[in-house]
Amino acid sequence: MKEIVVVAPVKKPEDIDLFSQKTHCRDYYVYYKKFLNNNFEYVNDFVEAAKKNNCHIFINFKHDITEENLPEIKKMLKFLKSAGIDGIFINSFAILEAIKVFKLPFKVIVDSYFDIHNLSGIDFVNSFHKVDEIIITEEIYLKNIVKIKKYTKLPLAIDADNLPWCAEDIENSGAVDKVVIKGKFATSEEILEGIELVENILAKPKIFKNHKLPFKHVRKSIYQTNHFSGDMVSAEGKNFKFSRNIQTFEWEIKRARVVKEVNFEKSDDFKINLRLSELAQLKELEKYIKKIGTNPVYSIEYGEILSTCDLSTSSFNEIIMKVKKFCKKHDIKFQLSTPRILIERDFDRVYEYVKQLLLAAPVPDSLIINNIGYFWAVINDSDINHIPIEIGQGINLLNSLSIKCLNNLAPINAIDFTSFNDMESALRTIKKVRNEIPNLKYTIAGNIRVPTQGLCPLNNDSAIISRLSCKAPCHKGGFALKDPSLKKIYPFTCDGFCRMHMFEDKILEDFDKIEILHKAGVNEFVFDFSALHAKYIPILFNKFFTLKNSK
Repeated sequence: MKEIVVVAPVKKPEDIDLFSQKTHCRDYYVYYKKFLNNNFEYVNDFVEAAKKNNCHIFINFKHDITEENLPEIKKMLKFLKSAGIDGIFINSFAILEAIKVFKLPFKVIVDSYFDIHNLSGIDFVNSFHKVDEIIITEEIYLKNIVKIKKYTKLPLAIDADNLPWCAEDIENSGAVDKVVIKGKFATSEEILEGIELVENILAKPKIFKNHKLPFKHVRKSIYQTNHFSGDMVSAEGKNFKFSRNIQTFEWEIKRARVVKEVNFEKSDDFKINLRLSELAQLKELEKYIKKIGTNPVYSIEYGEILSTCDLSTSSFNEIIMKVKKFCKKHDIKFQLSTPRILIERDFDRVYEYVKQLLLAAPVPDSLIINNIGYFWAVINDSDINHIPIEIGQGINLLNSLSIKCLNNLAPINAIDFTSFNDMESALRTIKKVRNEIPNLKYTIAGNIRVPTQGLCPLNNDSAIISRLSCKAPCHKGGFALKDPSLKKIYPFTCDGFCRMHMFEDKILEDFDKIEILHKAGVNEFVFDFSALHAKYIPILFNKFFTLKNSK
């Protein structure tokens, strides 16, 4: 049986000296931010330490590269070509775009923040630069890893997050070549302890089967369910058992008093988009349209999160056909939204199913893509690549170079900027791309998404990954998780893949930001009803139009 290599972070060059003496680890990485502010020469100290100890050193370019960082990042990449490093970890589309013109003398490793779940995603990355290794996500699906290994022949790595529970299976599969340690480490000593523990787990997986790692890594998410341990892993507070902290939840919002003279007509300046998840919301919207005598909605997003209540009585195809007909009846643009996570096991089935919906009349006006493998498949499919493409919040485009990366491959009709860390960051990038992307979206009302990963916490069984075999009561709705250490409540819902989607416990009403967003270039404002009851549609609309007419 081949030996699995451990890859670990380092904080300073001296860590390489210490770790290589105390452990078997010989592969190390350091985050790019260490070398910002013209501190490129510091790379040489890490390279020297690695060579002295017969080790490898990699620079990890995280996903959080901002607009302000771009000029220096480009300079850094040129510097690294002759610095003697062994490779780079890529988590950002901006880096892919930047290196496509280079012949690099080191390895290119696609990191887990890139969310590569399927073979199509690997093909996408390879179109820019030959990939040497992949750190793959969703490692609890071992069969997914085995299949990707079989067809790519590439070295595959996983993050160490769930290692104690799956180490034995991983070793037996022969599909995983490396385990990458990631997490928040206050000191170098904590990293050393982490390396020693991971090496022990790999050496004696049976003994450490239920051993919890002392460090935690929550990728891009604030919360992540771990169905091996039954824990909710929190990036900001303490981990907690999700089965003990689930409660019912009811949203609170004050109704607006609608003045008599209100103009509900569509605006020539901007468009209203609704992100919906259940058929009851369409019924409520129809009642509202009838009551006010006009339709104020430009477009409806539907498909990424479908109410499991609806899925318990109707198929995905039947639900989408109802939405299509509703939109056609009321002259509303229909934007079909696709899943964020599509593992190889599900990819072909979901892709073909959605393709049929795209070709069946009445056809959607655009396709919202949240998975990079899906994007690559669509733009190379002559049957459907004429359909306008929108990029949803599932694909991280946190700067103009990342947007350019995709827009150069196929014209992007719209981008949702809500997933930016803050509005100011979004505005800086919007101003850079507003002449290239026709429609720029931003959420101003409704649900506020909390970055989360994992399966629905209503069921503790790690084997439950299909709604067809799950007895959890998600179709009743109205559930929330309580974080006991932070004393916060987070409502959540789940989709047809039993994946959790979490939200803040307050309803967004950022109507006062419309003017500044519109001035920057945003022309489509989103009302997100992903987890809201249908009754909130008229409430939020009345508030919006009342405020709009009071100015």
